[in-house]
Amino acid sequence: MPNDKSAVTAPKPSSLPERIAAGKIAYGKTCFACHQANGEGVTNAFPPLAASDYLNADVNRAIDIVLHGKTGEITVNGKKYNSVMTAQTLTDDEIANVLTYVYSSWEIVKKM
Repeated sequence: MPNDKSAVTAPKPSSLPERIAAGKIAYGKTCFACHQANGEGVTNAFPPLAASDYLNADVNRAIDIVLHGKTGEITVNGKKYNSVMTAQTLTDDEIANVLTYVYSSWEIVKKM
């Protein structure tokens, strides 16, 4: 039960490999449908995460988008996208894990 305080929660990942593994699970549950398993997105609908200049440009913006969603036009790798990403109902740890997974995959090099 979601509100059952007696439910056992999984331990928090403590190492980078554990964060990446937990993030891959969260990605599969929340991001996969639009951004696809390989991070390439859906042509003309949802932008890629793999090798994404937009994602790579600002990690804080990426966190904000996961937290609050995004509407309106963006340009990713020279291509315009105008769709909606809803805010995700993830905990702070889940957001950290999923973005750790994303930034550790598909040749993304984060810039801070």
